[in-house]
Amino acid sequence: DLKTKESVMTFPDHQQPVYAVSVSPNGKVGYTAGEDKQVRVWNVVAEGKQVRALGGHTLPIYRLVAHPSQPLLFSASADKMVRVWNPEAGTAGHVLSGLTDQVFALALHPDGSQIAAGSYAGEVAIWSVADGKLLAQWNVSPGYPAAQK
Repeated sequence: DLKTKESVMTFPDHQQPVYAVSVSPNGKVGYTAGEDKQVRVWNVVAEGKQVRALGGHTLPIYRLVAHPSQPLLFSASADKMVRVWNPEAGTAGHVLSGLTDQVFALALHPDGSQIAAGSYAGEVAIWSVADGKLLAQWNVSPGYPAAQK
């Protein structure tokens, strides 16, 4: 509660550092992720219970972004992948690959049609949300050699 500066709910299931937090567009579901490589889905309105845990990343998860109008959640990880989830159904969708280092940045186009990610090596990639197709990729680090494919 921001007015009283009091904690109203605790979500203890991670047991390891949490690096990413996101909320569904309706504000009723929360998402957390971190060192334990799990995306956790929480009911934040009623009792604050974990609804499910989504596994698939092999290294820590650094960013989460919820889609504004579809039941989609995006996770970025140290495993060089961006994964697409349907958190309502608890299912995995596309695995967005092509980056060669840990993924620390994630942004969704305002209309929800494209997802962009940035890696530690200075790479940026943009994919289509609909089909997971890589649309563009480049390196934004001056003086850093481009990755050879």
